[in-house]
Amino acid sequence: MKDIVDRRLLSRAIAVGVLFECVLVAVSHYKPWVRDHFLLFGAMMIAGTAGLLYARDLARGFAKGVLGGLVIGAACGLSAVGLSNVLGAEPQATLPYGVMVMTLTGMVGGVFGQVDAIMRAFFKSLGG
Repeated sequence: MKDIVDRRLLSRAIAVGVLFECVLVAVSHYKPWVRDHFLLFGAMMIAGTAGLLYARDLARGFAKGVLGGLVIGAACGLSAVGLSNVLGAEPQATLPYGVMVMTLTGMVGGVFGQVDAIMRAFFKSLGG
């Protein structure tokens, strides 16, 4: 039976997503302007982009892309909100909310990544 997710791609996407989330949270801890204007959007964008890149590279269907995006988004959410709590910037009550939001954006990134994989295959078949 074939694996549902590609572990190599998944671990690479999680590592990159978590690294960027930690850098964003650390910068926002020391620069209040970044926290006030960019933290939530940036954290969601990182989770969504990591899910998109995973699903685009995987290119094995919507379900597998969304599942990978879900895992990547949850890992990014746990790392971002957890580090933010450790640094004292966020109250403990925001942990489930932050993880849920970034899990959702990772899933949406997985959908768009599969759409991109389909479009790339289509244009490649046209000879371009």
